[in-house]
Amino acid sequence: MANSLFGRRYWGLLLLLAFLWYPVNGFSALQNGREREIRRIGVIVFAAPFLKSYEGLRSGLQDKGYKLDAELVFSVHSIEREVSKVAPLIEKFTADDFDLIYTVTTSVTQAVKLYIQENQIDIPTVFTVVADPVGSEIVTSLRHPGANITGISHVSKELLPQRLLRFKKAFPEIKRMALLFNPEDEVSKSSLNQPGLRLVAKDLEVDMVVKRVRNSDEVQSLCGGLAATDIDSIFMLPDVLSVACFNEFVELSRRLRIPLMVIDNRLLKRGGVIGYSPDFYAVGVQAATIVDQILKGASAGDIAVQNPEKVRLVVSLQEAQTLNLKISNEILLQADEVLR
Repeated sequence: MANSLFGRRYWGLLLLLAFLWYPVNGFSALQNGREREIRRIGVIVFAAPFLKSYEGLRSGLQDKGYKLDAELVFSVHSIEREVSKVAPLIEKFTADDFDLIYTVTTSVTQAVKLYIQENQIDIPTVFTVVADPVGSEIVTSLRHPGANITGISHVSKELLPQRLLRFKKAFPEIKRMALLFNPEDEVSKSSLNQPGLRLVAKDLEVDMVVKRVRNSDEVQSLCGGLAATDIDSIFMLPDVLSVACFNEFVELSRRLRIPLMVIDNRLLKRGGVIGYSPDFYAVGVQAATIVDQILKGASAGDIAVQNPEKVRLVVSLQEAQTLNLKISNEILLQADEVLR
């Protein structure tokens, strides 16, 4: 009788343990199953300020229902202007079977595409903040990018004539406008030779004072030697060297007390008086739609390159007042944002 009772208790205990084991370990097994379905995105940005584009991407994908850091995991890397860091990152993404690479800026995207092509790697790439996707040979055409790559153009070159129009409206008195360009940078060269920019400059009777610079030392030397008799304004072109040497542009603007038109609005927090450009964060949100399509099976090369949905006019009244410059009321009324 005692043995029978013990036996019943023994089997009852086993059943209880089995009952308790299933929801814990069975659920864990389901979780492990889901881990195999996790999508991985490798993010490479040129420098820390460009992380805004990644933040926008996260927000956009979250709005589309993705569970961030659970079913959608990011590996984020800022190469801090060292393009040589791109290759080992792609090797890591390939080894870990990443689903997509998200790049920010022209130089990063060019390096990624070159490495992928040379090593015959099949990972789709989505880019943002690329000034001229066709001119920089990142895509074959805007409508049919090809090569498993697409993204959002920063339309920097296309916006140059409109930037100049707004610059002249903000400061009608400008006549001799400095443009520093890097002859070794294809985007810089094509921007300077943009027919629309030259036509607008001629129509507005603005002389483009073109200065050739190849590195930061030449930028520093040139900016230190320019005088108020040489130029009365500064107009940034869309190239990496200009952004990297932005402090020299600001120092020149403040030393001569002349207006500086920045190439990207985010720079206005550091100096300059006016900018007309897409917003990094908003472009990242927009890119989420492209990423979503690719994660659901679309081929990147079949998705047309998009233009930014919004371009914002921002003026820094604070910097203008510091330089004792007056911005026209017309531009102040048109501005999407005024920094005071």
